[in-house]
Amino acid sequence: MNEILKIARSLEGEVAAFLREIIAIPSMSSEEGAVIERIREEMARVGFEETRVDGLGNLLGRIGSGPRVLVIDSHCDTVDVGNPDLWTIDPFQGDMRDGVIYGRGACDLKGGLASSIYAGKILRQAGVPADVN
Repeated sequence: MNEILKIARSLEGEVAAFLREIIAIPSMSSEEGAVIERIREEMARVGFEETRVDGLGNLLGRIGSGPRVLVIDSHCDTVDVGNPDLWTIDPFQGDMRDGVIYGRGACDLKGGLASSIYAGKILRQAGVPADVN
């Protein structure tokens, strides 16, 4: 098994816990401030060298300082839950069943976002190539 896969597998629990945390933070469109701050904290914790929120509310992070750039794009806003009585789970609990996490935004796109943040941690642990920014 290669080093990156080993690191990724060792972080599965952390990624799942982080995903459950950000699912628990409501982030309807134009109301993402609290989840942005939590994501920013996690980015700093896992080794992003720079994080900043631009004038439009986008959270940007950087690992490395080389001339080549790897860009990962995501979003954290969700639509409203509608009638919560129609949900079989609490949409803001991040319920895990049989290894699958359920909740508002779990698959669109907070799951991908959590994975992206931890891809940064994997790069840090595996060694970011010197020419990557």
